[in-house]
Amino acid sequence: AGKLLKESGLTFDVAYTSYLKRAIKTLWICLEEMDLMSLPVVHTWRLNERHYGALQGYNKDTAYKELNLDQELVMQMRRSYGRQPPMMEDSHVHWHGSERRYAQLTPEQIECSRGESLGDTMKRMMPFFNGVVVPSLRAGNKCMIVSHANTLRTLIKHIDGISDEDIKGMSIPTGVPMLYRLDQNLKPIDPKMELEFRYMVEPKGYTWATSRQHGFHGVYLGDLDRLQDIQQKRDATNRDWQRIILKNIFDQLVEEEYGSNTNDEAVNGNKSSTPCPKPSVINGVFKQTMNAQNASLSTTSLPQPPAPPPIPSQNKIVEVRQLWWRIHRKMENPEFSNMLMLRRAKEHLEERMGNTRSSGLARQQYLTECGFNAIVKMIHLDTEGHVIEPFEDLSAPMSREERLRKRVELLGFDDDGEEAHSLIR
Repeated sequence: AGKLLKESGLTFDVAYTSYLKRAIKTLWICLEEMDLMSLPVVHTWRLNERHYGALQGYNKDTAYKELNLDQELVMQMRRSYGRQPPMMEDSHVHWHGSERRYAQLTPEQIECSRGESLGDTMKRMMPFFNGVVVPSLRAGNKCMIVSHANTLRTLIKHIDGISDEDIKGMSIPTGVPMLYRLDQNLKPIDPKMELEFRYMVEPKGYTWATSRQHGFHGVYLGDLDRLQDIQQKRDATNRDWQRIILKNIFDQLVEEEYGSNTNDEAVNGNKSSTPCPKPSVINGVFKQTMNAQNASLSTTSLPQPPAPPPIPSQNKIVEVRQLWWRIHRKMENPEFSNMLMLRRAKEHLEERMGNTRSSGLARQQYLTECGFNAIVKMIHLDTEGHVIEPFEDLSAPMSREERLRKRVELLGFDDDGEEAHSLIR
């Protein structure tokens, strides 16, 4: 990061960082690379990473198993804006309340730090930004903030005015500097429209297409290979979350249909060799059997018949219409409304129900778990690389021409006018 900042010709007047060692060490390395070791540095607990409460110290991919939590809920705690994790107790191995560096915190501040949502992190960070960083910027200083992914996400949310729903889709690359230029009103300068044509500054770095759609004005200073690698990881994380959501929706329908009388052999590692059945009358036969048993109980005093055998995992069946409706209701929540895999799943189920003219499938009433898993797998692979759009190099000649064309249109020039054509040339 320090080398990238130096190669970009950037310098700073003051630096801000958190109380956490990894941020402090990162700042030291950057300052040494830039030959700015004498730069004034301000440390504050308000720039600390978001506190994950009882999840602190656990692997993010396995915490749900170790703590016996719902996997979708853990993903929501990680990515959404308002969901808090379970609070940390004093007995937790990573409890920080008694550490010397936090001695100046009030009891209320310590209590709030037991576990934070992204929104809580923003409330903690903003008083420092508005009270310390903003006055420094207004005084003409170039400020460097070395902090943590979630803390920087909240700062970007504030600067760019990104919504609570859109911020969950943004990730902050580790070790890749991010540059913001602000105008006299501390509003972000558009790197694609204003830098080279209004402020006469040569644009460098990359913009992130999907983040741009959400109003992101930052510029990444880094090599493209590393940024693309980060993009792929973010893409996979988003798709995995959506896959978990779809699985939970199906499992909830199965639970309502069969109760807890299911046999998840696959979970125990004892996969049956029984092939996946095609949608048929299995569900109806099971219902008729249960109705007959209930009728016999109500008219005779015979002993209660034994419970029906567990339904094998391969024979779990749900109604396609009900499955579509559950996904539709899930997407009515703004937090899930823009999830690509959920939208694709709805479209595929509509084809199964015969609700689309382009559908070449026969009308289908029921869907097995095997069939649903095949749909999710297909959607998962089809959407790979499409959740995130590619980066754009601001210094590329073709993109400069396109930026200038948009700038001309923004200023209201007539496309047929000689002035507009001369500017573009």
